[in-house]
Amino acid sequence: MGYATGTPRISQIRGSHQFSRQKRLWNAAAFGRAAAAPKACCRLPEPVLRTFRALFMFWTIFASYGLHWLAAKVFGGKRVASRWQHVHRNNARRLVNGFTRLRGVFIKVGQVLSVIGTFLPRAYGEALEKLQDKVPSRPFSEIEGRLREALGDDPLSRFAEFDREPLAAASLAQVHRAVTKDGRAVAVKVLYPGIEKLIRTDLGVLRSIMPVVGRLFPITRFERVLDQLAAMLSRETDYSNERKNMERMRAIFADRADVIVPQVVDELTNAGVLTMTFEEGTKISDAPTLKARGIDGESVAKLLTECYFGMLLEHQVFHADPHPGNFLVRPGPQLVILDYGAVEEVTPQLADGMRMVVLGAVTRSDDQVLDGLERMGFVAEGGDRELLARVGREYLKMLSSIKITDFSQLDRETVEKLTVNGYQQVRGQLRDIMKSVEYPDGYFYVERTLVLLFGLVGQLAPKVGLPGLVLPYASLAFAKGLAARPPAEAAP
Repeated sequence: MGYATGTPRISQIRGSHQFSRQKRLWNAAAFGRAAAAPKACCRLPEPVLRTFRALFMFWTIFASYGLHWLAAKVFGGKRVASRWQHVHRNNARRLVNGFTRLRGVFIKVGQVLSVIGTFLPRAYGEALEKLQDKVPSRPFSEIEGRLREALGDDPLSRFAEFDREPLAAASLAQVHRAVTKDGRAVAVKVLYPGIEKLIRTDLGVLRSIMPVVGRLFPITRFERVLDQLAAMLSRETDYSNERKNMERMRAIFADRADVIVPQVVDELTNAGVLTMTFEEGTKISDAPTLKARGIDGESVAKLLTECYFGMLLEHQVFHADPHPGNFLVRPGPQLVILDYGAVEEVTPQLADGMRMVVLGAVTRSDDQVLDGLERMGFVAEGGDRELLARVGREYLKMLSSIKITDFSQLDRETVEKLTVNGYQQVRGQLRDIMKSVEYPDGYFYVERTLVLLFGLVGQLAPKVGLPGLVLPYASLAFAKGLAARPPAEAAP
């Protein structure tokens, strides 16, 4: 059948303009390449396109796993087992590329998964780490409208200088350096326009795929984690809340000359724009520069640990986003803490439980550790406490036999002991264990913070690590807590 007189074959149109146009249209819709999309596509509402792009990405990943699983059934598991790592790597790359294009909430989700997503294959953790501090910025023209809404029709006239190139970019906002009319160097944090609406759209997409995620991974109450993420995002886009958080933290550290919290510049702060004093320092993860300036990494790690466990166990309010981009270091050492969008409170139950877990670790008391976990809320109502106690004792016994000499780079053998061996111990009891475990309210933020802190301290003090630094401090904090409370309250 000829091209001019009938329906062409695919082979006849592969190189044609029509086929290229269709391909561009599909790519534009699926991956957000607006430049390649025709005008008809651009008329679609952005939330609709965004939802389609996100769902296309997720369902492509799900289909990939489905096809590989089917192949394993047809051809035999052994023949395709070696391909699983390849599938994981490809899908991890798809996920990161998709999150990067979508930005907004998906960048934040990727950052969270890179920290607490231990249930994911290793390839995902390695790929998602790129989202921690490599977030693409937006052109000044995109955020200029937000500045006008907050500071007036000519916002740049409010400053003596304003750098249009961002100093740093995050998932929800970016920071520009400026100078006030009275000569003060400031950092201007600008929320991305329309990010509030995008958050609602993106969370709806994530909730829609939860049933599939729940079938793929043995996660209980993951919807609760999503609820807590939604609450955190709501607070992070409320700059009046961040202003209050900064004032609260400045009060906590008011007596410490070695901890710096920026000060808000009230007259240049309004809805969606937060202006604060610009603080100099070396990025905490820049080990060569720290060494060149005579700053000892272990001293920085000790200071960081003291700050965080003082917040967690004593003040029961903490900075919940301790990634390297949020800390600067000055000689002394002095620690500059940035970004107060995520500041969370610790419930008394969580704080007491953490103290008890630490004390159990110090005294090698398995029962004390389990009591602490129960106090934190990890034991579900009607759960098999004896089963958890038995499994916990077995795992802690294995854990105590592991000697870690470098916390910055755990060797493969140690990781396998912590993960594979731990799984082998509970295999066959996993279903019963999961029924007995609850994810405590508020622990999402604590877990994320502790995992980030563990990695950061491991880089600064690889021979000591977070456990070595925190045990003496936390034990003292626990003793102080018991001494300050009535005897009736001291019991778990």
